[in-house]
Amino acid sequence: MFGFGKKKKDVAQQPAATPSASAVAEPLVAPATGQYKKLADVPDPVFAQGTMGDGFAVVPEDGVVVSPVAGEVAILQDTLHAFLVKTPAGAEVLVHVGIDTVELGGRGFTARVSRGDTVAAGQPVLEVDWAAIASEVPATDVMVMVTNSKKFALTKNNDAAHPVTAGEQVGSAAAL
Repeated sequence: MFGFGKKKKDVAQQPAATPSASAVAEPLVAPATGQYKKLADVPDPVFAQGTMGDGFAVVPEDGVVVSPVAGEVAILQDTLHAFLVKTPAGAEVLVHVGIDTVELGGRGFTARVSRGDTVAAGQPVLEVDWAAIASEVPATDVMVMVTNSKKFALTKNNDAAHPVTAGEQVGSAAAL
């Protein structure tokens, strides 16, 4: 559906893994200013069921989308609705902006980085003109998922709904 390749097996039945004692936790920050919510509460079953990996979402208040981690922009979809940042430790962190936004073909999106760029956590990656596309998307949720969750444990500071600011640390990912 998104061209990211690997399919996940039934994630819900896998036991939770714990980070190794020597694992360094990489900070995860909010990708947008808005309302934090559980990934399970996203109105799309592909994301809500954790098919793309463990994660969280933010319902944005504005159009600035930042990198949730420091690393290299390994994927920036041509339609600009999604990007993946690979951290120095190897965590693959996917950011998907909105539901069904791939159908817009990039309309309403502006990239602030390119594939291959190194980004800092909290650095702007995309700008979205929500006013221009609001009538065409069922939800504006910005989802963040660790796509290689079998290799990295995601810890969330507070998984209850609450306001967040773009760049604010909301969790961490540690190698298993």
